[in-house]
Amino acid sequence: MKLQVKNTITYAVLALCIINSGCNEFLDIYNPSANTIDFYNTKEGQERLILNLYSQYRSVFATGTLQYFGTDMYMACADDPTSAQFNGYNEDLSGLSDVISGYWSLLYKIVQESNILLNRCTPETAGSDYEEMIAEATFFRAMAYYYLVETFGKIPLLVEENTDITKTITVVTQEPESAIYDFIITELEKIKGMLPEVATVAGKLSDTAVKHFLGKLYLTRSYRSYTVSGDLTNAIGLFESVIASSHYKLLPRFADVFSEDNQNNEEIIWAIQYGSDKNFNGSGNAQHTLFGFNLTTLYPGMFALDQKEYSAMQRQYWVNPVVHEWFRYPEIDTRYAVTFKREFYINDITHPDYGKLGVYLPLWNDASGNDQGAVYYYPFKNPDNSYKWYPANPAMGWSTDCMPMCQKFKETKIDWNGKGTREDIVFRIADTYLLCAEAYLKDGQQGEAVKIVNEKILRRAVESDADYNTIKITNIGDLTLDRLLEERGCELFGEHDRWFDLKRTGTLLTRALSNPYVVRYDNLSDKHLVRPIPYSEKIKLEGLDQNPGYNN
Repeated sequence: MKLQVKNTITYAVLALCIINSGCNEFLDIYNPSANTIDFYNTKEGQERLILNLYSQYRSVFATGTLQYFGTDMYMACADDPTSAQFNGYNEDLSGLSDVISGYWSLLYKIVQESNILLNRCTPETAGSDYEEMIAEATFFRAMAYYYLVETFGKIPLLVEENTDITKTITVVTQEPESAIYDFIITELEKIKGMLPEVATVAGKLSDTAVKHFLGKLYLTRSYRSYTVSGDLTNAIGLFESVIASSHYKLLPRFADVFSEDNQNNEEIIWAIQYGSDKNFNGSGNAQHTLFGFNLTTLYPGMFALDQKEYSAMQRQYWVNPVVHEWFRYPEIDTRYAVTFKREFYINDITHPDYGKLGVYLPLWNDASGNDQGAVYYYPFKNPDNSYKWYPANPAMGWSTDCMPMCQKFKETKIDWNGKGTREDIVFRIADTYLLCAEAYLKDGQQGEAVKIVNEKILRRAVESDADYNTIKITNIGDLTLDRLLEERGCELFGEHDRWFDLKRTGTLLTRALSNPYVVRYDNLSDKHLVRPIPYSEKIKLEGLDQNPGYNN
């Protein structure tokens, strides 16, 4: 494979810019500025590179603008330029976006660090850890390329370390998506079996994680025009092998998966680690702050800053009200109660109504009008049947600015507005089940798909046989791809990658139309299946062409 790529990070810069990594026992601090590039010829230097690769994925999964906006589940609460571009797909979206350039640079930085490791790591330097280190670097490079190709389409494929620090490459070749998928699938196939089935330390990769992700790659390619015979069969086989694991399994209760005292449990295949030690926590895991509203500001004097009751939230990503309707039986679906907080009691001891129900949002399907005696009562819909749980935005005609808060990522052991410490789940076995069901559905095996969704996902979501008989899918034909995506939304709310799920399944252009901002700007088209190439890269590199339909 011919290499024509830009050396985006010179070695001198690389040695200086690798950040402190860490979260638990297998991560510790070092001072990269004291090292030279020769340091990465040693096992200690290569171990530091691996730690940095783990750390870099904190930032990848914190890029919510590209994961959540412009989808059927999440939307912006305002009309600022970034929200309009990524949530509304307005005409201003271009390669000039800092979000676009930052994401590109981050992923190619991961590629380059992986290449250094793969080039320099040898059995002589790594000893008995050689296979594990090679597998980790290969996995991280493949994942970076997955997000690059899904985000940008045709991209340069960097597969070797550029050892000549005096040369800056100025001419590139953009490889087609099919070539990128061929490469990353082949790479992951090579490392199957090189890691332990179960990670030896929380946060480390395992062979199970490799199989889960590889199955997802085969499934994704099966939707594309360049699909290869056997893609679906391979995907199903890999998902079934993960499901058959003697270690990873669904926990009995959905709530147990997200208990603060039960992190890195047997359902979680791989999670990015944070922690309470400020030396290792970086900017912290912000998931507990993302999907809610600023309760203490909207209702002054009523609510104290009490982290044990709710998190400090600033409306980063508003939940599209239609998502609540996907929980078809919210009164028995435990996922609904675990995911959303709907009752807020006045906890400011100076308030005359201390202890009283201050803000109440009923179950979405409760049209009784019973306000439970709350000071503020917000039913799901207005009298004209329009949604009420929208952010205050005069341009859209909305004024409520109140919705159920997401509480599944709740942090009670930190200070108010403090940095989040909990793990950030990337792969868990429930996701494997849903991907397996999707593969069976696409393969025409609807019965197998329904069996998985019913017996694994929905059965775990309720507490009794009677409730299961109510919630389960009884007609095989009712499990369409749209229904399966809604079940993914209920099960995996807030767990990243919704945009990529819609892109994979070919439903982005239809399902995003439930996002009122997408409808307002009325600009969504085929070109938005990829994002624009960063302008800052395009002007420096001959052969790096902008994606069709974008300016700059």
